[in-house]
Amino acid sequence: MAIYSPGVKVGNWLEYTLADELNKIETKKNRDSGQQLVDRTRAIYERLHQDVVLGPPQEVFAFGGVVQLKPLNVNICRQPDKDLNLALSVVITQEGMYRNYKTINELCELTVAPGTHPSVRNSFRIMSPNEQDRSGQYLTYGEKFRLQPMEPVDEPLYLFSGPKRLNLGMPMDRVFYTSDRGEQTLPLGLISHKNCGPNSLVPTSHTHFFCAHEKPDLRFESVGHTIPVDSTLVIVHAVTNRNLAVENTVANTLFGPEFQVSVQTYKNVFKRETWKNLWKFAY
Repeated sequence: MAIYSPGVKVGNWLEYTLADELNKIETKKNRDSGQQLVDRTRAIYERLHQDVVLGPPQEVFAFGGVVQLKPLNVNICRQPDKDLNLALSVVITQEGMYRNYKTINELCELTVAPGTHPSVRNSFRIMSPNEQDRSGQYLTYGEKFRLQPMEPVDEPLYLFSGPKRLNLGMPMDRVFYTSDRGEQTLPLGLISHKNCGPNSLVPTSHTHFFCAHEKPDLRFESVGHTIPVDSTLVIVHAVTNRNLAVENTVANTLFGPEFQVSVQTYKNVFKRETWKNLWKFAY
């Protein structure tokens, strides 16, 4: 065992004491300025749960309306999913927290989460597929649209997906992935409007979706007709021709366990979409 002189012991004690005092000063400074991780987490949690007014309510859906996108049902729940009030939601990742993002950003993930009321994280605005302002015009079956989160307002984000790359990699880097028969499903992400378009990271077409009728035999004749409220829909990604799906896989997020989402078509033996691909817009 090494034997230290009294001078060395006093020096070590002084060093530990000063380091502890500096740590306390830094902690107090971060707490007063709200820069501690727990303070940033609480702030983003409260921001994403701010109330949002849906609508304006109409008998049919229109561009510019604020809606929630809800799965028709989730058959793996032991309790009725209507009690959970499940809706497509935005969840911030740990990387976003460490980077000190204060609102929804491109690093956020999409999940299906329970909620007690319409909020910033589970409400979306139906937007035109291009830069043309079509607010108030009715949305029809087969007509392309974009879904925009409620924040940020100055630099809008859009939901997007895309086909696999030439090396069979995913079109985006995500934290949560799901698979179907051993193959990874296409993820759903967020992209800023400045990063999509000609000569950008993502083509504008990758943000386009359209609604299809629940019944395959009525899809052709329903194209061009308005979409009544509470209609059961199949949300199709225009580029990949795959459907928006809620997965029976749970992801542990900062908001708790939530269902993952993907862009994947699930059909039964009768060639009809299963519960994973059935959605409805709600005011």
